[in-house]
Amino acid sequence: MKRNVYGALMIVALALIVSVPMTQAQATRANVPFEFSLGHQPMPAGNYEISAVNEKVLAMRNLDTMEARLLIASIHVQASQAPHAKLVFHKYDDQYFLAEIWDGSELGIQIPESKREKEMRWARNNYRPELVVIAMK
Repeated sequence: MKRNVYGALMIVALALIVSVPMTQAQATRANVPFEFSLGHQPMPAGNYEISAVNEKVLAMRNLDTMEARLLIASIHVQASQAPHAKLVFHKYDDQYFLAEIWDGSELGIQIPESKREKEMRWARNNYRPELVVIAMK
């Protein structure tokens, strides 16, 4: 019972993690060719659509499986160069973690490291992950 409550709270917390609204009215899409983690949730490879539910909530939906996750924007990041709509992943060996979502404006969302990603980084002596960028349309 305690684990179910904890799991439900983690899903709500994940939904509250991100707080920059997507500035584009339409959804953006990306083809992610590998499995990845979104917070504590595994996500399969596939075609994804990212859209704003409201000014603080984003929906990330796998168009192949129709599986969706909600993200609540909370961590702002500013582009240092010309912005492009993209997803940024941290890669450790063969494991990927979604780290940032950019909608093509100057602002993006940074997704906090999950416990699993932190453990992988520390197990590798604070090794910096490889950055993998997927363009969105």
